[in-house]
Amino acid sequence: MEVLGWLASALWSIAAVVLQLIWFLISGWVSTLLQITILIFAIYGLKYGWRRAPFEISRRTGSFLRFFWNWIRAREPDARPDVEVREVIREVRVREFGDVNLSTVMSLAMLTGLAALSTLPLSP
Repeated sequence: MEVLGWLASALWSIAAVVLQLIWFLISGWVSTLLQITILIFAIYGLKYGWRRAPFEISRRTGSFLRFFWNWIRAREPDARPDVEVREVIREVRVREFGDVNLSTVMSLAMLTGLAALSTLPLSP
């Protein structure tokens, strides 16, 4: 009987660790969504008043959910059989010797300025 208790506590500990990991991973999303919800409620509360705001929020939420659901269900239009689909492959130019970008130029300018400053004599 003691083995069953030990096994149950081990399984409980493993489940607790898994749930803590899952909550840690989604807690940022939960916090963000809660902040967005509070912001929406505040904006609608100030705009429409506390009596009309819940109705407006539910109305706009419904229209947004319908839009989102239709967007999820949408499919790419199939091409007609008489239209030939060609994939355009763009050639990427490989950097050649002497090509520099802005970051490299700025780093070199900073190093040159530091070298120039290091050659100045220190005044007493």
